[in-house]
Amino acid sequence: MATAESTIQKFSTVHVDEADDSQGWASPPLEKNLGLLSTRQIELARMLIEEAQQHLFAHWAEPGIDDEKKKSFFDQVEKLDASYPGGLRSYIHNARQLLTDSKAGKNPFDGFTPSVPAGEVLSFGDENFIKFEEAGIKEACDAAFVLVAGGLGERLGYGGIKLALPSETTTGTCFLQVNVESILALQEASCKQNEGKGGMLGGH
Repeated sequence: MATAESTIQKFSTVHVDEADDSQGWASPPLEKNLGLLSTRQIELARMLIEEAQQHLFAHWAEPGIDDEKKKSFFDQVEKLDASYPGGLRSYIHNARQLLTDSKAGKNPFDGFTPSVPAGEVLSFGDENFIKFEEAGIKEACDAAFVLVAGGLGERLGYGGIKLALPSETTTGTCFLQVNVESILALQEASCKQNEGKGGMLGGH
């Protein structure tokens, strides 16, 4: 397994002269396949070479062999470049910096002291609980809720998202429906407390 030091050295050894506009920048396996790529994909290929990622093309076959896989690879590269702030070049630079910091033993949390935040411990149904519940219901009209899918339930033998799993076996109601019904009930209660006040919950 490569160490952080060897990885950093590998990243920093290869650089291409950006002033050279000839196709000499491309490794032979890549250069033979440039005809398969769009102008944008060729730009991305050059960027990857400039960032010492030439190993990605080391085992590319001759043109006419696995061409669809090569195109699919660059379709993914385009999507990744468009989705990461600053593009893949920025991603690679950030990765190098993180590896360098890791090698140097830098801790991004140096100077911070963990602490338990101050808060309330509520007992269900007591006077304090009811007071905070009423306050929460009143403020809920200005709240928005985001339900995170939580990935697939493959480890549970289920191919869909985890929120689609049944929450209980009597009715088979899924977790998503339970959450939505709870939010709708909160919306109704909040709207009653805030009649005449236009809120996010009440408006949708």
